[in-house]
Amino acid sequence: MSDPTQPAPAEQTGDATMPNPPAAANRPAGARPLVAGGVVLALAISGVVLAGALTEDDEPQPVTAVTAAQRSTTPTSASPSAAPTTAAPTTAAPTPAAPATAEPPPPSPTPKPKVVKGRGDDVVRIPDLTDLAVVKFTCRCSSNTVLTSDGDGLLVNEIGSYTGKRWINLEDGSLTTQFEIEASGSWTLTIGTVAQLATTSETGKASGKGDDVLLLGGDATAVRITHRRGSSNFVVHAYSLDDGEGGLLVNEIGAYSGVRPLTTPALVQITADGNWTVAPA
Repeated sequence: MSDPTQPAPAEQTGDATMPNPPAAANRPAGARPLVAGGVVLALAISGVVLAGALTEDDEPQPVTAVTAAQRSTTPTSASPSAAPTTAAPTTAAPTPAAPATAEPPPPSPTPKPKVVKGRGDDVVRIPDLTDLAVVKFTCRCSSNTVLTSDGDGLLVNEIGSYTGKRWINLEDGSLTTQFEIEASGSWTLTIGTVAQLATTSETGKASGKGDDVLLLGGDATAVRITHRRGSSNFVVHAYSLDDGEGGLLVNEIGAYSGVRPLTTPALVQITADGNWTVAPA
């Protein structure tokens, strides 16, 4: 007989009571799971890599800690069941290049004066000349000596030998592309820039004989001009380099002396057969 004070035995059923499931393996704090090929890898932020594998039928396996120092000295081999993992390539942030300082190109060298020599009548073509320029013409001649520009017209008209300078391409629409020469002897035609061929005076005072082109400096507002020992036309044209004002200053025959308004620096052309002077007044 059963003792009434004893509790009745538990009724057995057809289902067995399942034991408590095993506790999950501890995961390091701060780790994040990375699933690759059925393998769960725990990456610890602290710099320690935790590696292991769990399947449905296996008991929890101990986890082995591998420090960063051990990784650099101990070779590791991948588990046969684990698929190899490929680290994402790291792309270094582009370093901004220092801004390049553009240096201006060096100025093109000025061509040397063009020199053409000949004898007798001739035509000299210069298709590459486009700017204000100066020509120097020398002729060892005994009869008429004539130099004509297709842009500026008659430049020289003398009898016998001649040496002088003239400007060309000063006016708009007076582009010279060729010269016509009439000469009874040998001649030399030199073509260059104002800086190369003009007679330069930084003080604004100059003197000479015959035809010439002057580049006068200084700060004068008027100039005194003289012409001596000459018997033919004495003509002076001048233009201020500051304001472009100017034009015909003197047109006389024979000797001359006078003061004319001209602001320097200036470009001056003289036509003369005698001695002349130009000076600030």
